[in-house]
Amino acid sequence: MTEVVSVLSRKGGVGKTVTALYAASLLKAQGKDVAVLDKDPEGSAGAWARATGDLPFPVYPEGKQAQAMKHAWVVIDTPPNDPRALGDAARLATRVIVVAKCNALEADRLVPTLDALAASGFAGPWGILLTQARGGLGREMKLALEEEDLPVFGVIPHLVKYERAFGTLPEDLTEYREALAEVLQ
Repeated sequence: MTEVVSVLSRKGGVGKTVTALYAASLLKAQGKDVAVLDKDPEGSAGAWARATGDLPFPVYPEGKQAQAMKHAWVVIDTPPNDPRALGDAARLATRVIVVAKCNALEADRLVPTLDALAASGFAGPWGILLTQARGGLGREMKLALEEEDLPVFGVIPHLVKYERAFGTLPEDLTEYREALAEVLQ
């Protein structure tokens, strides 16, 4: 059976594509047969793959979902502002990463994503990955979410390497390895 990791957020610009590519890179580093399925109509993951020229795993557009599902692991990059697409990706998933950028506005925008996840009927393992954290805000948001009994996988700091990552092969996987160790087993 294919293991499917869906990367979800109703909000754009939170790091879904970066998370999808880094998650796939982590799985590949573990020796897994992995592919990325780019369900975002903007095709960010596909554009990243074309700009890189040589990712160690394939990136398929949505129209090639059946081909992607032949791999042992599939990481799905989803579009923003499309609850139906998020629900569809969650229903395909065996595990879900909900991505939220670390600031008060983004925390508020997390609610529609969690609502879409709940409406999908997904019942597997999931958690929130906090991205672009500055200062102590990541730690504070993690504690606040955990106080609400929401699972948090980890916090990814705001680093220039992630801003410049597009079109490069993800090599320094340290922060993502620590944050996603639980979900990518």
